Amino acid sequence: MRNIEQEIIKFISQYNLINKKDRILIALSGGPDSVFALHFFNKFKSKYKIEIAAIHFNHQLRESEADEDEKFSEQLCKSLNIPFFPFKLKVKEFAKTNKLSIEEAARKLRYEILEKFSDENNFNKIITAHTLNDNTETVLLNLITGTGFYGLTGIPIKRDKIIRPLLCITKDEILDYLHKHNINYRIDSSNLKNDFKRNILRNEILPLIKSKLNPQVDLAIFRSSKVFEDFKTIIDKYINDLVKKYLRISEQKIFIKSTIKKIEDGVFGELLKKILYEYFNYQLEYQDVISLKELLKNQTGKRINLSKNIIVTKERNGIIINKIENPKENDFFEIRVGKKIKVENKTIGIDKVNKSEIEFTKSKNIEYISADKLNDKFILRKWTSGDKFIPLGMKKPKKISDFLTDEKIKSSEKKDKFVLTNKNFIVWVVGLRIDDRFKITQKTKKVLKLWIK
Repeated sequence: MRNIEQEIIKFISQYNLINKKDRILIALSGGPDSVFALHFFNKFKSKYKIEIAAIHFNHQLRESEADEDEKFSEQLCKSLNIPFFPFKLKVKEFAKTNKLSIEEAARKLRYEILEKFSDENNFNKIITAHTLNDNTETVLLNLITGTGFYGLTGIPIKRDKIIRPLLCITKDEILDYLHKHNINYRIDSSNLKNDFKRNILRNEILPLIKSKLNPQVDLAIFRSSKVFEDFKTIIDKYINDLVKKYLRISEQKIFIKSTIKKIEDGVFGELLKKILYEYFNYQLEYQDVISLKELLKNQTGKRINLSKNIIVTKERNGIIINKIENPKENDFFEIRVGKKIKVENKTIGIDKVNKSEIEFTKSKNIEYISADKLNDKFILRKWTSGDKFIPLGMKKPKKISDFLTDEKIKSSEKKDKFVLTNKNFIVWVVGLRIDDRFKITQKTKKVLKLWIK
């Protein structure tokens, strides 16, 4: 068994993570990893000549259990004479307001507070207790969800003032250490449930990989991710050169020249992911990249919506990505599969169903579509001039304006009609007709129910 204290000391030295007189803020959840980090740096604070304090986030998601975590963390810091700073986060409210998952909302809030609090209180380093296991899960999740090359670089050992000195050891090594030294910690019960992708990977898939393929998979993936990270410097330089050649960037607008089509698809995707995240804080998905590549080939005036406030329009010599800071309430709405939204006193939803659950009726307020070639992100918006789709039962595209006339929709009501889009296709003229390309067939595997009431 490795001496994990010596491993961490070597790791800190190798990457120059800590300097004399650093003021360090440790993110303390009460779980085994962060409890170990607190004990380790309390034990070696004289060696490094540092000051330490702890910050705790109560996400208010697990009711009394979360309150017990906060109380435990406070008592632990009191027993070690370490300053303790607790914060209560309104994660559910923030997630709903910003249309984020609970995981992403919690992460975003934590890092915002860490940055602000450390600045205001003169902490020049922040420690998060990520381990080799966390890095493995992150790399595999990124690979599975298709985040591209950058996702394979794993969790950074250091980024700005955040450092992760436990990335050289595993959770099992931490647990062995805590048990050997009779150090108590809390268990987050939500980590035991397979409600999130990371938990499925952690609780089911990785144990199988370790037992059947490679018991040292965490170390193997860490080494690979650091190799990718080394190459990242070279790729960043190449992409920056491409940005100068093909892009014009202003505060709320990015213009991309049509000639960018000449570069490789993979590089095109990485360039767009980097730029959109850096300037618009938007995480581009694989399907977004395909849609943008196709848009470059389309006619002038065609547009797609990456999100409620990011619009991409085809211009004569390229595409323009615009960010609208305060989009009108009824402009664009993102709907994910399994979700519903309320718009103009109507509720619109998208449900995943089995083929056996299909019940065709005469109602135009319920439709079933084949989603085999679609992703889970739909955009609801008002139709615009030039919009076309292939009405169910027809073979050729038809302008929405002409379709509404054929349907005898009053002129005064036409402008208020919504369309539901996915991957730059109009899937449904809401309450009227679906696109023929998405009708149910014998080959259909994935069925979605679209409804409005």
